[in-house]
Amino acid sequence: MMLKQRPLFLTVGIAMGLSLSGCSSSGGGGQYASGGSLSRPSPVPLEPGLVRVAVADSAFDVAAITNAERVIDSLDVYTNTTNVSGVDEWHGNAVASTITGGTLGNSRLDLLKIEDSQGDTFSNALDYAIGEAAARGARVINASFSRRLEASDPRLSFNGVSSAVSFQRVVNANDGKGAVYVVSAGNSGSAIDTKGNAIYDRYPDLYRMMLIAVGTTEDGSIHPLSSYPGDDNRLQERTLGAEYANRKEGAQGTSISAARVSEYAAGIVAQWPHLTAREASQRLLDTARQDNELFQHNSCGETGTLNCGAFYLGQGQADIAAALAPEGELVVSQGQRISEGGESADSSFMQLSGAYGNSVAASGVLDNIAVFDTLGRDYQFNLGLHTQPRRLHANQLRNQMEQLALASAYRPQRHSVAYGNYRFTSSSNRLGDLLSSRFDGTFGDVQLSVFSFSGDQPDPMSSYMESAIMPMLSFQAGSELTQAFESVSGVKTRYPLGERLSVTASHWVGGLNDTESSSGYRANRSDVGVALQVSPALSVSGYVGQLDEQQGLLGASGSGALGLGEQNQMAFAGVGLQAAFNNGLSGFAEFEQGRGNAVGSGLLTRIDDMRAQQMALGVQWSGSGQRADERAAFTLRQPLRIASANALFDVPVGRHLDGSVIRETRSASLEPSGRQLDIELGYAFPTSDRSLWQFNLLHTLEPGHDADAPSDTAAMVNYTYAW
Repeated sequence: MMLKQRPLFLTVGIAMGLSLSGCSSSGGGGQYASGGSLSRPSPVPLEPGLVRVAVADSAFDVAAITNAERVIDSLDVYTNTTNVSGVDEWHGNAVASTITGGTLGNSRLDLLKIEDSQGDTFSNALDYAIGEAAARGARVINASFSRRLEASDPRLSFNGVSSAVSFQRVVNANDGKGAVYVVSAGNSGSAIDTKGNAIYDRYPDLYRMMLIAVGTTEDGSIHPLSSYPGDDNRLQERTLGAEYANRKEGAQGTSISAARVSEYAAGIVAQWPHLTAREASQRLLDTARQDNELFQHNSCGETGTLNCGAFYLGQGQADIAAALAPEGELVVSQGQRISEGGESADSSFMQLSGAYGNSVAASGVLDNIAVFDTLGRDYQFNLGLHTQPRRLHANQLRNQMEQLALASAYRPQRHSVAYGNYRFTSSSNRLGDLLSSRFDGTFGDVQLSVFSFSGDQPDPMSSYMESAIMPMLSFQAGSELTQAFESVSGVKTRYPLGERLSVTASHWVGGLNDTESSSGYRANRSDVGVALQVSPALSVSGYVGQLDEQQGLLGASGSGALGLGEQNQMAFAGVGLQAAFNNGLSGFAEFEQGRGNAVGSGLLTRIDDMRAQQMALGVQWSGSGQRADERAAFTLRQPLRIASANALFDVPVGRHLDGSVIRETRSASLEPSGRQLDIELGYAFPTSDRSLWQFNLLHTLEPGHDADAPSDTAAMVNYTYAW
């Protein structure tokens, strides 16, 4: 959990000159008034993640307390000194050690001694101590004494401060956030008796930030010696169970239960100091476990109809893990304040095309993002795990092999029809679904091609497809710009300017179908160029174009807090070569580069100076005569790769107490660590008039543009026999 806290502290000025009588918490009578003036400096602010916990108890031997270094302050309310040793140190030590010896480690103790010089403790002194503890900056106050649920007479006072004023100090402490007030239920083994003078009637504001601890056994049942809320549904509302015994300290009782609850309350406040005492205490109540069998029975109480779990355990067994867990949906803040909301963390994803390689994950730019639950609590979240490649290299290679394997159910069935100046070619799967199609026609001097293909299929207008080279593994998938789309449709025209020179223009549009379009990703691209027929066997072409993407960038798409912007553009330029010689040699080559800038719509604010490149070439020898079906090919391909790009992210990393979000600007290079290169050999030869063998051997260097990825090799053998 990542939270940059701002510790709270108050300047404390204690009124002087007032004195009233008080009675003992054990039922005996007595009076004490010290008179005199009390004043002390403000407490030293604690480091983020630590909480001041006050323990008001009889007396303490600090050196004997577990993890005594976690005791940071002390006060004898009678002498106004820091010496808290006394007659009954054992009880205070056991309570304090239970808090400091817990597993959370957030508590830093302020020990308040409340016994007098004779070793007696009185309610007025304890009331004063909890008010003083709150004024000293305690966020949690532990009072492991019974009968704290009876309302103190407002006429009681100590050191000139009435009990009513002391209680109000708890309510008003910490800039109005108050302090969680934890008390023990008692060890009578019977229902709590408020003597008809319940604290919730006289001090309702204080009661709403109280927690009443009952003792439980190892299996979560009520301990036979523990008091419990009984029929009083108001007490049930603020009661929860915790372990009755601390075997390490050799102590037991609801005093220990209260200490454990105090540790848990401190754990919540430590992580999220913006929570009020009411919110922090309510969180423990709301998340208490109710898996004990008592909650399965409704046969308790005077009427014999009350739920037994509530009767004995109130809201259930304290469960700190559940209390610390998020409440509701986690949100990635998009603004400056938590109240402005944001995007769901679970719905924020970025699917990256192969052009990005491992750049985003390797940069760590989206690690340790602050996300917020419905209580405004912040949690560390690795949003980098929500940025995934659209296709893993291994999966894509398998798909490419399935496309080429004759025995595969995924191998396309190809069809071709020609009539005069018109030609139609298509491929479909064995279910009859159209995978790609192309219509070519000549209308006067203009050559027109209309095409359509699934985004994960080879582009029928690509240099590889037009070169008529034998089927090669490395070209059996769509490009990184189209793989996201269910369908891509376009048109291309060629208009001659003379015998050798032609002008070309093309346009395509890609998108998702209705059931998959939650990201809204669409793209279209337009190109214009010229083609020069250098000789009957060789042509050279060049072009420039523009790629427009909505909710995407270079084949990547995002949603929620990882959106990629409403409109992004990249300019492309490329050159190509096609050759077909009379000696059976043919080939192609192409190189393309794109440049542009982009803006995001979520945590990604912008991308500057993006450059991307791809290249491919292929050479083929074809036999003639009786060896017309024999072919040998060599291809080299570098898939689209980002050559450079600097991305800026504006990410939340925490919160302030006032609800404002702590944000951080981070930058990351989107250039992958490696450069994938596909090197492939292909050979096909007939063994008879009816049979044909084809071999493909593909070796991939740095697959996925990952410099640390081991090289990959794939081989395939196909055999065809015509009946």
